[in-house]
Amino acid sequence: MKNYIIDNIKEISQIPDHKFSGYYWLSDSDKPEMLFEEALPKNKILASINPFCVEALLYSKEEGISIHIQHTGQYQVTAFDHQELDKLEIVPKEYIPHKLEQVQKVIFKQVWEEVQLEVDESTSFPTLKPTSLIFSGFKY
Repeated sequence: MKNYIIDNIKEISQIPDHKFSGYYWLSDSDKPEMLFEEALPKNKILASINPFCVEALLYSKEEGISIHIQHTGQYQVTAFDHQELDKLEIVPKEYIPHKLEQVQKVIFKQVWEEVQLEVDESTSFPTLKPTSLIFSGFKY
């Protein structure tokens, strides 16, 4: 198990009421709802089956966690501990946002982890492989 994944946050109802920057995008909306240092409105998201939250990227700098939500027929919630990320090979990434107002760039941390590359039956060597892309805020 990857030690930077927080095991006790697997559902939207388990997301703490931290001050998050990020967004959540409801299925009946043409653009995401932005959060700037505020709690995720879980009641609004969990109030009905439709609309549902298509995706969300949340980052609490104060608490050092990121939360990713995807809806793929059911909610997939993954939380990441940034203190644990500091122990790994990280490459910062910045992307131009799509429909995110007041934001110049979306910032991520790309995690690279060592794996064994099998050359043939008797030969392998260690190499780095990208394993996670973790939201870590905005550039305004």
